[in-house]
Amino acid sequence: MDLLPLLYASAMFIIVFGEKCADDCSCKWKSGKRTVECIDRSLTGIPEWIDPETQVLDTSGNDIRVLPSNIFIRLHLTNLQRLYLRGCHIDRIDNKALAGLTNLVELDLSNNLLSGVPGACFADVPFLRDLILAFNPIYKVFSYAFKNTTNLVKLDLSNSQISEVESNAFQGLDLLESLKLNNNGLSTLHPGTFDPLKKLTSIELHDNPWVCDCHLRDMKMWLVKHNVPTLVTPRCQKPDFIADKTFADLTIDDFACRPVLLIASPYSEATIGENASIVCRVSAIPPAHIRWYWNGRLLANHSSFSSFQKIIIYEVGQFRKKSTLVLTNAQEDDSSEFLCMAENRAGTAEGNFTLNVSLRTAGMSTLGSGQIAGISAALVVLILFILLIILVLFIRLRRMPFKESKSSAPLEGVPDNSAPESASTRRKNDNTETTSFSEFSKPPVSLNLSYVQRPQQTLTEETDYSLERRVLEESHQQPMRVPPGGPCFSSTISLMPIDNPDLIRDTRRGSAEELVAEYSATDYPRVDLDGNGKLLYSGCLWDRERTSVSVNTYPSKEALASIIAPVEPFPPGAKQIRVWQKGVPVLPPVSALKRVLGSTRSSPDEGYQEGTGTDV
Repeated sequence: MDLLPLLYASAMFIIVFGEKCADDCSCKWKSGKRTVECIDRSLTGIPEWIDPETQVLDTSGNDIRVLPSNIFIRLHLTNLQRLYLRGCHIDRIDNKALAGLTNLVELDLSNNLLSGVPGACFADVPFLRDLILAFNPIYKVFSYAFKNTTNLVKLDLSNSQISEVESNAFQGLDLLESLKLNNNGLSTLHPGTFDPLKKLTSIELHDNPWVCDCHLRDMKMWLVKHNVPTLVTPRCQKPDFIADKTFADLTIDDFACRPVLLIASPYSEATIGENASIVCRVSAIPPAHIRWYWNGRLLANHSSFSSFQKIIIYEVGQFRKKSTLVLTNAQEDDSSEFLCMAENRAGTAEGNFTLNVSLRTAGMSTLGSGQIAGISAALVVLILFILLIILVLFIRLRRMPFKESKSSAPLEGVPDNSAPESASTRRKNDNTETTSFSEFSKPPVSLNLSYVQRPQQTLTEETDYSLERRVLEESHQQPMRVPPGGPCFSSTISLMPIDNPDLIRDTRRGSAEELVAEYSATDYPRVDLDGNGKLLYSGCLWDRERTSVSVNTYPSKEALASIIAPVEPFPPGAKQIRVWQKGVPVLPPVSALKRVLGSTRSSPDEGYQEGTGTDV
């Protein structure tokens, strides 16, 4: 009893569905597919009563106009494999109109009102293999229009109004085998348009107004290379010299463009006696043949222009060719016009070049405005660079510290008026400068002679002159004592008055009489030998005899000379003395040194020159 209502409902559904199918459509099995044909039934949309198990749906010849989004999902027609919508006045297809049709392999949208390829809606039919868009007012196929139909095998774009196919329009159609572009408005194609079609076996290009020039050369080369057959051979409409000829009748070089002359300047300058050059640049596909004429005379390479002149022509490049005409030993009478003529199968192009031969070249007048501006900018940059270097050098010179004209280091033993040094400091500096002798020499004698310009006498320091007078006065009252066996020590001789600011130190060892004149000691009475202020200070003098001498009067020169034993002329390790001179450094003679070391000069500047130091 429970099955009776169910059977009744099923019978009623079959009766109603059969009546609908019989009245509006035709439901049948065709080629093993459940097919519903609703052709020319004045439908304004997809019928809602169609069985969800339908595999083939043909609604051609109706007035559907628009395919809204998700229409087949709402009607539960996701099992469709083939969909035919020919002549349904469709002018709009939403992006998600084919959503749910994952099994769709064939779609016919021909003879509708589509102005472009609805590439976005093809993303929901990834297994689509056959697409027909013929007889639609499509005027242009944009790049990547079929990027979502990677499994497409057949594409029909015939009988449309396509006038341009962009270079990447067929990108992604790696499996495409058949392409129909016949009966469109195509006159040319971009280079590389067919490169993605690696498996193409059939192509239809006839009934298009092809202009068979150099822009179609790439397509001709691709057809020859891949040997793709065409059912109907396309014909050329232009240019006129190959009009109405088929692609099969033309070679690759027949697809040519007329040469174009690229003339930067029609004038050339040359100097008398030198070679004159004229350059003609030509752009042409296929490469043009270039000829040179002068006064109607054809100039050949390595031909004679006159008895002492020769023509040389050489070319470089292919599609952009550069032809150079060289006239050797140009003369002023050669100033005239030369004709450059370029020719290929598409036509000819010619241009006149004027040669001007003068005594000397025009110089800057031959340069273009860009070259003159470049040279001017380079000069400005160079001038600024030189000024920058001068500024850096000037700043560095101003930052350098001031140097003394005679010596960069202060002279030892020379007192400074601003900071007078004590007698103990002077003795310390003198001992530092003492000459050291070899340990194998005879009893050492260390001498240090200082000729110093003394500062004004102050309350804290006695001058050598006042000290000398005091020692001489005391020597009349007490005997001179020499410490027995004491070591040799350095002493200082001060000659007064001396106004020379240069310090001269001498460790020379000479005769006994000169030693007597040079030895001095501040701790013992001074002896005036010649009345010129030369004093003796010596501890080593009396150390020779290891005796203690007491005198109440000044000894004579002969008495002192008999006590001192002869010494070596010049001990090893003796220090140098520096003599300041004006002008070129020279080695002072012995007589000049004697005058310098002596005190018989009438003036402080006698016997030496200031300015330059010389080591002796």
